[in-house]
Amino acid sequence: MCKAENWAHYTPNILINCATAHGEPAEDVEDQELAKKMMEAADPYEPILKPITDDKAVRCSDKISQPAWSVRLQGDSTDYKNPNGSGTSNFGVVVVRSLLWPGAYTFFKNGTDYQIYLGNGHKFEHQKPGYFPVSPPTICADVQEYEDGPEPTPLEEPPAEVVEGEDENEEEPEDE
Repeated sequence: MCKAENWAHYTPNILINCATAHGEPAEDVEDQELAKKMMEAADPYEPILKPITDDKAVRCSDKISQPAWSVRLQGDSTDYKNPNGSGTSNFGVVVVRSLLWPGAYTFFKNGTDYQIYLGNGHKFEHQKPGYFPVSPPTICADVQEYEDGPEPTPLEEPPAEVVEGEDENEEEPEDE
């Protein structure tokens, strides 16, 4: 399992419409069968159990391209006898990594495979980068708050201020 020739696709490929199956043709089309065949011809299914070595190479730059899959053996690949005497054990893990879909990994250990996807849902594109959201701008610090002052339009009339020099005991004339 340490060689790319030993690996094949066993799930349907992802189509241009970002699904693994073609949608239904529009209802207003007269010949539904022909429309479905045209959709499949424009975006054909890949054959199941196609070797990963047959995948199109990934272009890293204008001059450099590399296989779409990276296959590596990680850990101890030595075969050890089991303590009970039945067979051998191997502690190595084969890691198969997709270069076309960054974040897609398959791990193989002792006859069992595990798959995980930790990517952002975008294919690797050399020439025309797809949509990659920009990080939001940094948040500015809070402004210093001002001290509370009197209300600009109070509901009640503010108390009259006493001006210096006026006699506080002075009585107002009475109206007659």
